[in-house]
Amino acid sequence: MSVHESGLNRRDVLKAAAVVSGGAVLGLPGGTAAAKRIKAAPALVGAIRWDAWVGGDSHVGSTVNRTLSPQQYQFRLPYYAQITVPNRLLINQNFDAETTGAAPSGWTVSSPAGTTVSVVDGPDRTGKTVHLHDESTTLMASMAHTFAGQSRAVTVQWDWKETVAGKWARALLVAGSTAAVDIATNTDASGKHLVMRAPDGSWKTLQDVTDDTWYTIKVIADPAPPGETPWVDVYVNGVRRISHAALLVTAPTFDSLALRTNEALTSDLYVDNVSVAVTESVNTNGATQAIMDQEIQYAAAAGIDYWAFVYYPQDPLNRARNLYLSSTHRNDVSWCALLDGNFTGAFDANLPALASHWSESNYQKVLGGRPLVYFLSGADADKVAKLRAKATELGVPNPYIVVMAWTAQGAADLKTTVGADAVSRYATGGVNGATYASLAAAEAGLWNDYSTAAGQVVPTVSTGWDNRPRYDYPVSWIADYTPLKDNWSQQATPAEIASHLGAAITWGAGHAASSPANTVLIYAWNEFDEGGWICPTLYEIRDSGRPLRLDAIAGVSRTGLTKRRGH
Repeated sequence: MSVHESGLNRRDVLKAAAVVSGGAVLGLPGGTAAAKRIKAAPALVGAIRWDAWVGGDSHVGSTVNRTLSPQQYQFRLPYYAQITVPNRLLINQNFDAETTGAAPSGWTVSSPAGTTVSVVDGPDRTGKTVHLHDESTTLMASMAHTFAGQSRAVTVQWDWKETVAGKWARALLVAGSTAAVDIATNTDASGKHLVMRAPDGSWKTLQDVTDDTWYTIKVIADPAPPGETPWVDVYVNGVRRISHAALLVTAPTFDSLALRTNEALTSDLYVDNVSVAVTESVNTNGATQAIMDQEIQYAAAAGIDYWAFVYYPQDPLNRARNLYLSSTHRNDVSWCALLDGNFTGAFDANLPALASHWSESNYQKVLGGRPLVYFLSGADADKVAKLRAKATELGVPNPYIVVMAWTAQGAADLKTTVGADAVSRYATGGVNGATYASLAAAEAGLWNDYSTAAGQVVPTVSTGWDNRPRYDYPVSWIADYTPLKDNWSQQATPAEIASHLGAAITWGAGHAASSPANTVLIYAWNEFDEGGWICPTLYEIRDSGRPLRLDAIAGVSRTGLTKRRGH
């Protein structure tokens, strides 16, 4: 029977094929739950796509690669990612297992007359540190550690303190015999400072320092950033103190780290927790036709009706959407636009391209053919009016416009001001390791709050929230990243995500007047570094051979009803 003759669309056929095959190809979910959805699936399930996963040949791709490079975050890598540097740590030493009184292992130590370099207990922290004691006014104490030469970015971190601050303690990231980054402490008439040497020989003040106080210094040095000149960022106690400063040499190959006192001053310097790591040790390039086709199959088999693409007009962030539109499988999962400043910043220029898709069969429509459009930001009355006027011009039904805001009243006010149809929310988060159950409960309460304040609502179903990767490797589009350190909730199990999705569908079924579009929106398909995803992950497929979150989602009733036993 042909697709046309059966009355089923291509997405239904793919789901049925997954049932018949048991999802053997690609580990796709199957089973009787998918078969039941072919008969009745009234609730539309959408998922947000944020398509920065374009590989390390661009600024954006390189940035998100770095967020997921630390070992503790690699479990979030999408299934198509590559771990390019399996052992990213070049130095990783806290000295706790070393012999008190001895020189630190692995380091080349210089301790001429009047100086010592040795492992000591404490003195004011648990474990051991290295003490560089310098009573000489002509010689210095130093410790240096070589590592495999790196022509790619590295992240260097250490803790240090001077008993008396500002004594020209020095840390140097070295390439061959030349310092590429030079950080020190100094004292002048205005006080005691942490400083960094510029290529012209001057010293840039990073911040003040005080006596007998530990500071954690992190340096990210990139000798060949995509589309940029080489740069170095310096963080002190988690706060970026200088951004994209010039390296001291061009095209360096980093190969050693040195810490030392000053030959002309007496001082006591303590060092702890030293590490050097390859900054970008993974490559998450999903911008190929084969991967997009595979993602469509994963989503369709799990019953994802549409993707809400964060609509970027510009390359490389438009690559995934373009690959979707060029896919021979594009009708198996529909799509709609989620607009933010990247689109609205040139709204008039971008609108025709978006509107040209509204009449196409795979553009998601609700309420009898109305094209679905979300605004994450940038909505105003003029833009909403232009969307509706463009639809009239093209002879397509009036768009169903949903505006997002972080509070119920804010959403209600925005809806009224701009003339939108409904409200929603991009995501719901948690802090300080809140349980996923508490996140889901809070979000379920927001469905009522938003509908009470604003009337029509598209319930958001967040699959998680953990922004800590963007604290470790800040992204350029978040100015104040420091709160992200505590901005996280615990990971959800597949069953918890499925339960939350089922609750949203049930809520919509029981609040038909507030949810006339009969859709829910999952955060997110692929917000891996921000903490919400359902796209299969590398570890998930490697360890289980199944897309576990999608398997669970596939089993959720789209009617909000539970089938009675024996029927």
